[in-house]
Amino acid sequence: MNPLPPLAALRAFEAVGRAGSVREAAAELAVSAGAITQHIHTLEKHLDRRLVQRSGRGIELTTLGKIYLSHLSKGFHELYKAQDAIDSEKRSNHLLISTYPSLASKWLAPLIFIWKNQNPHSSLMISGVHPEPQLDEAEADFRISYGERHRYHRRYTHLFTDRVVVVASPSLLARSGPIEQPASLLTQSLLWVDWGNEYRALPSWQDWFTQAGVSHKTLHPDVVFSFPAAAIDAAVEGRGFALVQYSLVASALALGSLVRVLPLELPLAEAHFLAWSSSALEKPLGSAFQTWIIHEARRFDTPCPQ
Repeated sequence: MNPLPPLAALRAFEAVGRAGSVREAAAELAVSAGAITQHIHTLEKHLDRRLVQRSGRGIELTTLGKIYLSHLSKGFHELYKAQDAIDSEKRSNHLLISTYPSLASKWLAPLIFIWKNQNPHSSLMISGVHPEPQLDEAEADFRISYGERHRYHRRYTHLFTDRVVVVASPSLLARSGPIEQPASLLTQSLLWVDWGNEYRALPSWQDWFTQAGVSHKTLHPDVVFSFPAAAIDAAVEGRGFALVQYSLVASALALGSLVRVLPLELPLAEAHFLAWSSSALEKPLGSAFQTWIIHEARRFDTPCPQ
């Protein structure tokens, strides 16, 4: 395939063909009429074909020139559309935030309404998925994830190290009576979470009882959820005691639909992080959102309130 002509020559020819005048094309491109003529000569020499011809006191396109202009105009139209898409994206108040499903529904969703109150003209989409998005392929503007998955991203920063706590519904505690010692939980219905191979394992009930100094040789999982959010929903319904991330139950604790049981908490083995695309901070609200979510997240980077 032959190399393309210089872009300046193509722009000059397209402007002349559209305007029907060298003078008008020169005014549009902010160059001299002589420069336009020179560009057209360059294009004709490159193509080895005549594209324009004199007609009375002006010029007109040859038959081949008209055909060439038709194809060239379509190409420039697509170029302008591409530029408009980029410009529109830069002006857009829309942000796509990706995180894993449980964090999306139990932690990020409640926080987002605080952001919306502060930024009423913003538009947000929360995507709850496990696979890490290709941020620089426009699959998301920001990604909140966990552990070693930061290796999938070029730009990221620490957010917080979460902790697991024991929670239950007020209705369950009313039936079971006060839980004053860790050993009392051994006779209760316990809700388990197993992330499988998606992430490094959460601290388990065995870990919690071991830290509490309670023997748990007879302990075995009865009901296991692969999503922490499902265990939290079951706990809210009074189905059992859940050992889950504090970040995911902070909203339910504040609303009173769950109650903290016993003060013992265990930190997760790894931290949550925020990653962002190369274009995220170029958006009007991108930098503000980044600053805001880091500030909100780091409130969870301390021991959980009792």
